[in-house]
Amino acid sequence: MKNRSVPNDSENARGHISKKCPECMEYMPLSDEVCPACGLAVGKINKHGMANRKTDWKAYVIALFAWLFFFFYIWWAFIRES
Repeated sequence: MKNRSVPNDSENARGHISKKCPECMEYMPLSDEVCPACGLAVGKINKHGMANRKTDWKAYVIALFAWLFFFFYIWWAFIRES
């Protein structure tokens, strides 16, 4: 039997040696957190070897504040009593 010197983390336990970017479909090492081809932040791999996209929390927060500002403006412009 051959003795492999591959770490037994959760990503390598499935036998994958690389992961695939979901944006540009380029292969990258398992340890990369950013795709070297397109610059997308990627996470762990799924059972098919595709890297998952990381959640962009900054965009969610900006969208939430934009909606709150919009509702405040509607209230201020049309609903509040003068």
